[in-house]
Amino acid sequence: MEPYIRNIVFGCPDPRALGSFYAELLGLHIIREDWVVVARDRSSFPRLAFGDGPAQYRPPRWPDPEYPQQLHLDFPVSNLEAAEELALRLGATPLQDKGSYRSYADPAGHPFCLYLDVAEAGHGGRPLSGRIGRIVYDCFSPRALATFYAELLGMHTRKQDSERWVLIARDGGLPMLGFQHAVFPAPRWPDPAYPQQLHLDLHFEDSTAAQELALRLGAIRLPPRGGSCPVYADPAAHPFCLCAPGQ
Repeated sequence: MEPYIRNIVFGCPDPRALGSFYAELLGLHIIREDWVVVARDRSSFPRLAFGDGPAQYRPPRWPDPEYPQQLHLDFPVSNLEAAEELALRLGATPLQDKGSYRSYADPAGHPFCLYLDVAEAGHGGRPLSGRIGRIVYDCFSPRALATFYAELLGMHTRKQDSERWVLIARDGGLPMLGFQHAVFPAPRWPDPAYPQQLHLDLHFEDSTAAQELALRLGAIRLPPRGGSCPVYADPAAHPFCLCAPGQ
């Protein structure tokens, strides 16, 4: 089995409230309550998960460079006006309007984007189908970080490739991973003064081989904090977890 993204985990002060926001926005369900997880059902991936942030959690305040974003999600929509109306009604804040591509902050401050994709019209009749189009990393060198994740996850198709923006995929499937140039203070997990905002739980069948590959590609092992999956930082310092069956 190829590796895949199991969870996209949000840091936030109120996991239940933020989980409910995304469940209603995307037409998904809260499938786990003790650790809030949102998905279409128990067999669908990636899921959105919501964890407690540190007491001094500093949410992003995009585009304020003093409170930068680290990652954000892009959602394809069939009807941009209807999708925006829904997002605003649920508590999102508008940030930027580029016509067919619009940015918002969720109730905890995490930026996300809606973009028009006519292919979404056949997915259930809602303005948002629940699909995640892109997971986008801010980083200094998009090509370097894209190469790391392409090798780690087997996502070797480059849909776009420039010095400031790279988009990779596996056989055109979703979600794709995007990498955009930015200069900002990197997360220093678990330092609460430089907290992570989102991180990925990556699923591999062979944990040992996955950890060896991650280290060989340039990841750094981070101190254990009691979770079941080992934690690493990518070459741009974004934390991620390497998970195997049963973890």
